[in-house]
Amino acid sequence: MAVGSLGSLGIGSGVLTSDTLNKLKEAEMNAHLGLYNSQLETNTSRQKDLAELEAKLLAFQTAVNSLGDASQFNKKKVSPSVSGDSAAAGLTVGSLSNLTNMKVIVDQLAQKDVYQSNGFKDKTATVMGSLGIEGVDGKTSFTITQDGKDYKIDIDESTTVSQLAEKINAATGGKVEAKIVNTGDRDNPYRLVVQSTETGTKNNISFSGDEKLLNAMGWGLDKNSISAGGLYGFRPTGAGEENKDKISGQISSGSFDDKLLNPGEKTSFTFVIKNGERYDRFTIDIDENTTYKSLAEDLKKQTNGKVELSFGDDGKSFTFRATNGGQLSLFDGGYATDTEGNIDQANYARDSKATSLLKDKFGITLDTSTPQGYNVASNNENHIQKGMDAIFSVDGVKMTRPTNTITDIAPDVTLELKQKGEITFNVSQDTEALAQSLESLVTAYNDLMINLNAATKYDPEAGVQGNFVGVSEIYNIKSEINNILLQTITVDGTVTVGDSESSEGIEVSSKVSLSLADYGLTLNDGVLSFDSGKFNSKFNEDPELAEKFFVGSNGFEDIDLAGDRVSNLGNQDIEFKEGSFTITYNDTTIDLSKTPNGDPFVLTGKDDIEKAKNLVDHINSFGLEGLEASFEIINQGNENQQIQFKIKGTSGSNLEIQGDNEFLKKFGLSSRTLYSVYKEETGTFGMLKNTMGEIMSSEGSFGGYKASLTKESKNLNETIESTKASIESRYDTMWSRWAAYDGIIAQLNNQASVIANMINAANNQNS
Repeated sequence: MAVGSLGSLGIGSGVLTSDTLNKLKEAEMNAHLGLYNSQLETNTSRQKDLAELEAKLLAFQTAVNSLGDASQFNKKKVSPSVSGDSAAAGLTVGSLSNLTNMKVIVDQLAQKDVYQSNGFKDKTATVMGSLGIEGVDGKTSFTITQDGKDYKIDIDESTTVSQLAEKINAATGGKVEAKIVNTGDRDNPYRLVVQSTETGTKNNISFSGDEKLLNAMGWGLDKNSISAGGLYGFRPTGAGEENKDKISGQISSGSFDDKLLNPGEKTSFTFVIKNGERYDRFTIDIDENTTYKSLAEDLKKQTNGKVELSFGDDGKSFTFRATNGGQLSLFDGGYATDTEGNIDQANYARDSKATSLLKDKFGITLDTSTPQGYNVASNNENHIQKGMDAIFSVDGVKMTRPTNTITDIAPDVTLELKQKGEITFNVSQDTEALAQSLESLVTAYNDLMINLNAATKYDPEAGVQGNFVGVSEIYNIKSEINNILLQTITVDGTVTVGDSESSEGIEVSSKVSLSLADYGLTLNDGVLSFDSGKFNSKFNEDPELAEKFFVGSNGFEDIDLAGDRVSNLGNQDIEFKEGSFTITYNDTTIDLSKTPNGDPFVLTGKDDIEKAKNLVDHINSFGLEGLEASFEIINQGNENQQIQFKIKGTSGSNLEIQGDNEFLKKFGLSSRTLYSVYKEETGTFGMLKNTMGEIMSSEGSFGGYKASLTKESKNLNETIESTKASIESRYDTMWSRWAAYDGIIAQLNNQASVIANMINAANNQNS
């Protein structure tokens, strides 16, 4: 009940009035709440000033963080010899690159492989009806081959031209794009355009399937020309389903020292190994000097041991074998040649000499019924653009890539090929951006110090007292920052020893003491200033030293795992069971019982070296970034020859080997985890960055003080409200009591008045 809400209080007594009670309450409110309100006013004022100070601190912290980032000190400036639309290429260089210059000559841009069909009168008409194709039971099909993958396109009597485009897009998963275009031709305006989504010869398109359909589409096949991505090879006629890793036969006459060709003749064999969905292809050239035995040597050398040719003791039998256990096929030919006689590694061509050589000298007739990815005839006008790799040179080194955006020339470098031509790039340290960051730091620092000085200033004579006088959490910020800015630190660098006036001297490793003043940052009378000329001069003397001073150096040490030396891996295949050998690196676990494609893995090889090589290749085939397996041959050729497996990690991840210890022991390994050790040396701005982070954190001096003000404000408001409520409640009770007293007094007054009236009346009667 609010005091004074009823104005009748005091009627009976004339003393216990609402006005009296309100004055008493007001006096008590002022007595109890005055201190709290004063504290709250101070708190509110400090929070307002603290918000302004926080803005200054955040601006300074942003400038510090920028300078505490190593990438800021490695920004590159690229200066091309030609710019604009006439530039042959563009270059982007990141902070991790050490590139200083590059000369690029672009001979050929990468482009897509593009086909068009013959014309159709109506895009909604059926394909088979328009082309006069009957098929089998009203159905037909053809296959598009690209990069070792076959995409079968089924067509029936209801499939329209437009639907055929949709079928191609769906079947290839976007790897091949198909669309209908209107050429404007009067009779047959609609053509189906089929093109590779990406550039490069590895994405070239080839065909197989119903040859009548393909001829009618305008894509007649040249079965002697096979796309590199569509070469699967052939197995010998009559070869069974067993021993698919081998091709065996017998020579009919002569010895293994005999030459394979007549004088002046040459040809090629191409060996194809299939592992899961992966195909490895090796073309071996054969000339008039090649013998059976020299072919075996060439095979081992050029396939890196993946294909071997061995001879039987009978002097007649021989075996080609895929040493990694994959399916081995053979192609009677090699790389095609272009019109100028240059090797075309994007295509293979069958050679009748190779066919005859296989039959006459090896007794092998190939079963050519296995579909390949066939090209169309070279003069087919419907092949409107041939897929090509980019051909270019960098600093005189000839290179090819499937794309015009090259990212693997050097670390953190991207080369964008634009057109044929020549261009030179000069790359230098971009100190301009760094100098601007230092200018921003100076501005932010001086603004911060003006605010800090005003907030902590105390001058009793002038009557000036900042809001944070005596607040150590705020006052100490200035000294924490200045202590770092003024310090001298020692970093690893080099010094020149010798007579600098008469010789260049000799650079030797040494500890170098540096301060910010060496780089043009000076603090005088509390004001920070920056000399960009002095900075550029000192920075360019040794950019790496400057980075160490400003930022520091850090990184993970490489992991080098060397297993125990082992031998006698045996001449039998080694089966890898699930979980028997796993490697975890970069948060990725690989189980070596499977290939990257998910096929079972069996370690094959005729001896320890071949098995070691195949195991290392298997581990590396998973492509774990920063992880590389290798092996070393100890006492090679001796009876005590041994193998030592090694695994190196360079990306800062821990390396974990797990599995069956008895199985791992075969390879000199055991279940274990190697931890990557992080080493860090902090530079000036690295220290300041850490310090500012601590200051601004919720547990730091500024962040903690800010939180305490917020908490204090909350507590004061709660205390004020609870005190008000307590006083209000007490005076409500007092009002009720006063009202009761006032009622009693009013009754007594009424009774007294009645008695007085009765007495007066009696007196009047007696008189």
